[in-house]
Amino acid sequence: MKNILLSISKANNHLLKEDSIDDALNFCITDIGKTQEIDRCYIFKNRNDNDGLKLYYTHEWCNNDIEPYIDSPNLSGLTYDAFPGLYETLVKNEPLYGLVKDSKNDYFRELMEMQGIKSYLFTPIFSNNLFWGWIGYDDCKTERKWANEEVYALHAVSKNIGLRLNQDKTILKLEATLEKFDFYMKGSNQAMWELYISTNKNVFSYNWVKILGYTNDEITDDAEFWKNSTHPEDFLKIAIDLENFISEKSLNYYGTARMIHKDGHTVWVKYSGLLKKNKQGRPIKIIGTYIDISEIKEKEKQLELSEEKFRFIAENTTDLITQHLKNGDYSYVSNSSTEIIGYTPEELINKSPWDFIHKDDLPKLQKYHNSSIKHLQTEIITYRYRKKNGSYIWLESTFKAIFEIENQFAKIQSSSRDISKRIKAEKKIKTALLKERKFNELKSNFVAMASHQFRTPLTVIYSNAELIDIKTNSFEKEATNNLESITSRIKTEVDRMTQLMNNILIFGEYESTNIKKNIKSIDFEKFIETLISTYFNNSNDGRKIELEIEGKKQVLFTDETLMVHILTNLISNAFKYSAGRPNPLLVIAYLANEIEIEVTDFGIGIPEKEIQYLFTSFFRASNTNTIIGSGLGLAIVKQFTDFLNGKIELQTKENFGTKIKLIFPYEQN
Repeated sequence: MKNILLSISKANNHLLKEDSIDDALNFCITDIGKTQEIDRCYIFKNRNDNDGLKLYYTHEWCNNDIEPYIDSPNLSGLTYDAFPGLYETLVKNEPLYGLVKDSKNDYFRELMEMQGIKSYLFTPIFSNNLFWGWIGYDDCKTERKWANEEVYALHAVSKNIGLRLNQDKTILKLEATLEKFDFYMKGSNQAMWELYISTNKNVFSYNWVKILGYTNDEITDDAEFWKNSTHPEDFLKIAIDLENFISEKSLNYYGTARMIHKDGHTVWVKYSGLLKKNKQGRPIKIIGTYIDISEIKEKEKQLELSEEKFRFIAENTTDLITQHLKNGDYSYVSNSSTEIIGYTPEELINKSPWDFIHKDDLPKLQKYHNSSIKHLQTEIITYRYRKKNGSYIWLESTFKAIFEIENQFAKIQSSSRDISKRIKAEKKIKTALLKERKFNELKSNFVAMASHQFRTPLTVIYSNAELIDIKTNSFEKEATNNLESITSRIKTEVDRMTQLMNNILIFGEYESTNIKKNIKSIDFEKFIETLISTYFNNSNDGRKIELEIEGKKQVLFTDETLMVHILTNLISNAFKYSAGRPNPLLVIAYLANEIEIEVTDFGIGIPEKEIQYLFTSFFRASNTNTIIGSGLGLAIVKQFTDFLNGKIELQTKENFGTKIKLIFPYEQN
């Protein structure tokens, strides 16, 4: 029993002396193990995680010839389910002990025998009435039978450990509270003071150095220092308020005042105090704080100036400036309201704007008002507003939420202007655009109809000219030649009219936006060869288009029909406007991301002043009067090139020729 008392004494000494609880626990189990000749002493700590209450092996002492298990992962993260009866006993703050061989829990018995344990004692540790964990004592050499006084004494050690744990928690909470208080006071521009009424002595602490610029040694505890540090104009009021508070004529002591900084400038402070009484109810001291509010005072001054500027601008602008409370009611209305909506500011203050807004526009305005309060982005709103004479005008308003300190909503400010004339003008423009759209549709329909209707008579004229040629075979040669000359002119003009109608029809389809893309992949070299052989191998003057291909062949995705219209117009123009000159040149260049197509002729070119009109519908250059043409070819080329996401470039010089370059992407979006 002497050894037990000695070990308990040593354990308690460690619990009282050691700063670290871990050091204290290690010393406790070491001294108990050595004094009581126990083979292994250890501590299991409870910890709650997502899977419930778990056991963690945190501290251990072993005899020299006993294997330690402190780092064994198999002894941490266990649940009490593995040891039936263990939790139920310990949670009642009762010890559990016995011989391993007598245990009825097979898993527990096997686990203990695996560690060579023959007898055990577990004593629970409670901290602040919570089951914190337990201490285990193992004998591996003998089947030790624990005496009641040993169990009681070692259980007492567990209770003392619980007291130390609870004490540490209390100290930690107190330190955290003091640290928080200290942090708050030092970081809040507050200075504490205490006035002892019987001695009229002051105690100053926290931040007086920061607020007034004095060092702690320079601040004295007499009333004279406090008087000299207070602005003369405010001292009398503070002294009277303080006297009334001490005599309990006033229930509160607070206010704002000016104090004098060490360097002479003024510091604005907010002061307050609480009265402390003795058991007899007599006032003994006042505990108070001073808060530096100089920055707030400066902001208030700036705010006053801003308000003055706002009022000046609002009262001297032609726009209607208003401010609204959270529910939307007017809190300020500029004088321009009389001219714009007919109401004076006095007639609108504290009125709801919803009463004046057109019912069809009201939901939109109310929704935007609510979103403005929630910091949503400012936007311009147009709506109808009822004037004093009962008529409605269109207003265009910008709303902005105004927020105070700590992001608290203060008010909504709006700027509005009368846009009734603009709305009326926009309606006229929309009406005109609608009429123009209908006219364009009518024009397109007429072009399509006319083009189709002209085809039939032209076909009849052409077929009859051919019939005349057949009939003249039996006539005399001179008569035949005369008639052939006439029928040739008829056929030429019919071809010209047919080409014109085809171009007008294509142009009309594009103008009416009825034309659609039919994008597919094409072998562009085969496409060009087919196009040349179909349209340009039988020129009247025997000329042919020269073809050059550069770069590595790539697949082109395009509308084959539109590409035929583009290239036949370009190549036809190249032949038409270079009669008697060298062959036109067609160059195909495969680039990295696009294909270039150049058509060059060495003909009459285009006058420099007329280049700007070249892609205009029905425009013909002044030097083409003797050459048949419609003036639609290049307009169609430009429209279809743009339609296929291409670009067109032109180089020309009068009497030297023309080069037109087309650039298309390999793939269409």
